[in-house]
Amino acid sequence: MLVEFPIFGAGINYFPTEISALRVFEPRYLLLIGDSILNKQNFIVSSSLGDEYQIGSEVEIVEHQDISNAEQLVIVKSIKLHKINKIDLSREYPFCMAEEYTEIGLPPSIDELIELERNITKAIAKLVENGMDINLPNFIYDSENRINKLNELCIVMPMNIDLRNEIIKENDLYKKYEILNSYTKNINEN
Repeated sequence: MLVEFPIFGAGINYFPTEISALRVFEPRYLLLIGDSILNKQNFIVSSSLGDEYQIGSEVEIVEHQDISNAEQLVIVKSIKLHKINKIDLSREYPFCMAEEYTEIGLPPSIDELIELERNITKAIAKLVENGMDINLPNFIYDSENRINKLNELCIVMPMNIDLRNEIIKENDLYKKYEILNSYTKNINEN
């Protein structure tokens, strides 16, 4: 079912459960944020406003703070992914029609996730040794929800925007795991 959402073209997508900060200064997005706060309404964050049929992240506002008269810092939490079918730029701020993005297939096993977590810890340690300024993550393993665990592992692993989008766009859960696992193994082997 298609649902209308305000849409924020932030240049990035978020994995479900990911928490991030948006710095908002464009007048149209300040209006979008203001209306979302007043109406307690979620909106979609997308990588662009020019691409229909992209994947976007439905987010809720967790916290917001005025930085100046014309700028806000907004903390958002990603709820779920949506496929954007139509973008309307003719209003005060952008809107889109979107439908929930359905993931398919089986998630990786508990043992595969535990092994991936170990490999991610090793890969991050290697990246730190090579000069990346990042802390080792504290993992919270929820064995009852392997899909959330897979998303958590995607969130903590540093990756470029192209790889991030590739994983988000992949709707087969096991293929998502394989992409992240292959990337992690490549870092550990080099």
